[in-house]
Amino acid sequence: MGVMKRYMQFVKPYKKQIFVTVLIGIVKFSIPLALPLLLKYVVDDIIQGGGTASDKTTSLFTIMAIMFALFLILRPPVEYYRQYFAQWTASKVLYDIRAKLFDHIQKLSLRFYANTRTGEVISRVINDVEQTKDFVITGLMNIWLDMLTILIVISIMLTLDIKLTLISIVLFPLYGISVKYFYGRLRKLTRERSQALAQVQGHLHERIQGMPVIRSFAIEDYEQANFNEKNSHFLDKAIRHTNWNAKTFAVVNTITDLAPLIVIACAGYFVINGPLTVGTMVAFVGYIDRMYNPVRRLINSSTTLTQSIASMDRVFEFIDEPYELTDKPNAIKADQIRGGVEFQNVSFQYEKGK
Repeated sequence: MGVMKRYMQFVKPYKKQIFVTVLIGIVKFSIPLALPLLLKYVVDDIIQGGGTASDKTTSLFTIMAIMFALFLILRPPVEYYRQYFAQWTASKVLYDIRAKLFDHIQKLSLRFYANTRTGEVISRVINDVEQTKDFVITGLMNIWLDMLTILIVISIMLTLDIKLTLISIVLFPLYGISVKYFYGRLRKLTRERSQALAQVQGHLHERIQGMPVIRSFAIEDYEQANFNEKNSHFLDKAIRHTNWNAKTFAVVNTITDLAPLIVIACAGYFVINGPLTVGTMVAFVGYIDRMYNPVRRLINSSTTLTQSIASMDRVFEFIDEPYELTDKPNAIKADQIRGGVEFQNVSFQYEKGK
């Protein structure tokens, strides 16, 4: 079973909360999508429309009053409950995983603890489990919301102008190529960085516990050199991860920045030489931002999810650590234990000559 399928076993009890959070998120992300259409209406129907200045002003203030009410009354509670339920669900999942890990810790043999640094165990229970939180919030909630937002935006844009909509999404394939190229290696780099950090934590934990011995034998310089070696190893892994991550963001953000320029150029040409209105052009530029921001978040989510999956690997690797003593398949469960000890057919004698 893959790590994500195993992780979903912890998420399954909270599927209703996740569904409700996604529904609330749809409302949250749908409200701002009305703004570009509002701009189109103001430009084409109010500013450039017929009627007196007084009529135009009345229409402008009426529509703006409706929008202010929408953003001031509906948006705040929707935003609050969406954030609250998302964080609550993720925190509950992490609580269950840590409870499972602690139960597992208590069953591991003393040989395991003799051969494993305490800091590494703590790192997996605290840091790695915390990293998986992003899988719940991003992978199970935000990704669906961003995908739905993109579909809604494209649907609205198609009703405005089909040709300009197709031009707007022309750069989408480049995102797919970027994800395939960059994120395959990112998971490996993330795992190496997490392991290096765990080694630093393990080394530090042992040295803090043994600080009286270090001070007694005056070996501070020796221990400083050892810590610098561990810390340098982590620094090397962290910089490699940062370097690859920075390249990813550079490519993705460049693609995202090019999209509005292409749309503005084409939309401007259509306004000058065709039937496209100024209001429609303004609306399209507004929707480009609302379409490519979710796309950018989806790409950035790939980084987050890659890091979360690498942490999942370490969490379940720890959970799969075998027990030294296990029950036989046909072992009889001791349902009732009274606590008495009884000896039957037991004899004792000293060995002769001793």
